[in-house]
Amino acid sequence: MSARLTRERMLDAIEAQVGLVRFALAGGGDSVVVDLAAPVSSCPDWSVHDLVTHLGAVNRWGGVTVRDGNPHERSRGLGEAMKSAPPATAGSGALADWYADMASGMLETFTETDVDAPTWTFGGPGPAAFWLRRQLHETALHRWDLENALGGPSATTPLPQDVAVDTVDEFCAVMYPHKGSRGPLPVTIRLRAVLHAPEGLATGAEPVGASALGTDLEWVLTGADGSAEVEVSGAPESLALLLWGRVGADDPGLEISGDRAGLEAALEAGLSG
Repeated sequence: MSARLTRERMLDAIEAQVGLVRFALAGGGDSVVVDLAAPVSSCPDWSVHDLVTHLGAVNRWGGVTVRDGNPHERSRGLGEAMKSAPPATAGSGALADWYADMASGMLETFTETDVDAPTWTFGGPGPAAFWLRRQLHETALHRWDLENALGGPSATTPLPQDVAVDTVDEFCAVMYPHKGSRGPLPVTIRLRAVLHAPEGLATGAEPVGASALGTDLEWVLTGADGSAEVEVSGAPESLALLLWGRVGADDPGLEISGDRAGLEAALEAGLSG
């Protein structure tokens, strides 16, 4: 469960993602009125207001969980935080202020807490580092959802390479195994991250669940016994968006070889669901 980005890097990256959420809610600096009722295509049945309310509440909850420091019990307050959000009729400025308050409490707690401090995690007792990592990738993913909903794919902010690598690594090494009640995949998926600047990972370290292939990195999601294999290659961010269901196998940033039909079936079932 331990992250391989440094504590300082995770804190900086979380703060940057929070800032991008606030910037999007401000209309991207162009005095544009943000439509809080706009649908979020990557989160079916959610509006922009629903998305930001969820993210703010989860950010706060992650901070509260670390602050409570109880490794044996999940912290309360997620529902109350969601109810505290201003209504959509109050406008994007009010929602942005509310979100800033939720996120600032999380950042303050993370800054003041040792990453090895005990806390509750999805897998039971663990270190506070779990929550820094989880909130970084939760915020980055929903920041992408927000920007995409408001301006389309061309309006989304690229993730730094080291953060995107860790998004893939967290999914493969932590989040996917956590959802282990599902049946086996219909295909073994080899994910190959093509790194445009391998030296950019020096500020983090090597990912927990990856194997090195020259200058690239590989993760494997093992399928059912006897299943075929498929290799998916691309930039780390493209792989992260694929794993979390934000893009499909036809994304131009991906190259696929092997059992494409098996991959499509796995994606249709939902790797993250």
